[in-house]
Amino acid sequence: MATGSMMTINRLGFAGSEMQDFAYLRTLAYADHGAASAGEVARVARKVAQDGGGREAFVHAWSDQGRLAARMADDALAAGRPLAARTFLHRAYNYLRTAEFFFDRHRQEEFAALYDEGVSHFDRALPLLDLPAERIAIPYQDGVDLPGYFFAADDSGAPRPTVIISGGGDGHGEELYFLAGVPHALARGLNVVLFHGPGQRGLLHHRPGQVFRADAEVPFSAVLDHVTTRSDVLAGSVALYGLSFGGYLAPRAAAHDKRVAALVANAPILDFHSLIFDALTSALPVPPPADAPAEFWNGLHERAGDADWALHATMDTYMLWTTGARTFADFHRISRSFTLDGLVPRIACPTLTLSADGESALARRQARAFHERLLVPAKALYRLSAEHGADSHCGVGNIALTSSLVYDWLTDVLTGTGRDREGAA
Repeated sequence: MATGSMMTINRLGFAGSEMQDFAYLRTLAYADHGAASAGEVARVARKVAQDGGGREAFVHAWSDQGRLAARMADDALAAGRPLAARTFLHRAYNYLRTAEFFFDRHRQEEFAALYDEGVSHFDRALPLLDLPAERIAIPYQDGVDLPGYFFAADDSGAPRPTVIISGGGDGHGEELYFLAGVPHALARGLNVVLFHGPGQRGLLHHRPGQVFRADAEVPFSAVLDHVTTRSDVLAGSVALYGLSFGGYLAPRAAAHDKRVAALVANAPILDFHSLIFDALTSALPVPPPADAPAEFWNGLHERAGDADWALHATMDTYMLWTTGARTFADFHRISRSFTLDGLVPRIACPTLTLSADGESALARRQARAFHERLLVPAKALYRLSAEHGADSHCGVGNIALTSSLVYDWLTDVLTGTGRDREGAA
């Protein structure tokens, strides 16, 4: 879930809306793994603009591009070209993911069907990867399983250090393969687990009541229970990596569970409510009063729709849908429960903090405060800088660089060579 005001210094300029423009950058960023091409992204952006630049135009153009990639994958498979097929399947997934991102969630069956269509192509690519990969179902509560994936660093079955990666509310578990640079982790000998917890796509589409919960340590405990009992996982060397709203979820889990051997927060969220509402109200001519009534917040939601359909869709889906809020005033209340107040000193494992230049000033201050409050044996703080094109949310503009920082640090820590440091990337 986007947490700052998205004051990105480096932009593509494909759309006037900063939220929509970031969606193009996010899709294009996965070209690092072959899951997009500059030409295809530019083509879709032009098509959306030609068709009026609205929400339906965006969804249709990306859906068409994704289905074209899927047909190319089918042709490649029929011709016995598995490497080409893998590339096209990853593009089909990525482009359909982008279409689904802004799809109207109130058309529930179509919304879920579009998500499932994209995931089907990601899953078809699993046997075409260079290393073993499997879908997993993690026992959670009341007969509910958390869907996920296990990616092995090799095919030996030997126990390896393992990274559990969590995204946020507007991310997909499958998307993390690209956003979190999973191939970079595997190349360093680290297993990777991706999963959908409460409030996240793969669970929420088919289990509508499974919204985000402030006590994120509960679902994370279930994931750790599952992962640490696998024979191919080194149980004493399991790390958590949280991106976007995962920067709240993963630190919260690490504060409660001593099985976590290392933590990466990209970027940490101390107070979700203040972060979100600082971003939303900073553009208002006059700041709202502290006791603004429910009608004010619901009106703000509607005014956002008049100004920017992409912002309105983001608020409706990734704030209301994921938390179970019925109105924006309801979200204003619910979001106060997502806080790390008093919990940071309870984190006991080595911790890496990342903070991007393009995030809001408040987001950067929260990241610095998180780092300074840590009482851990080793910690590091890195700035994802505009100079290296890494200033976008979670460093998405330079995934190779961001992933190198994360997985080199984790490798050092999990093998006993970590040390305190700060720096810029």
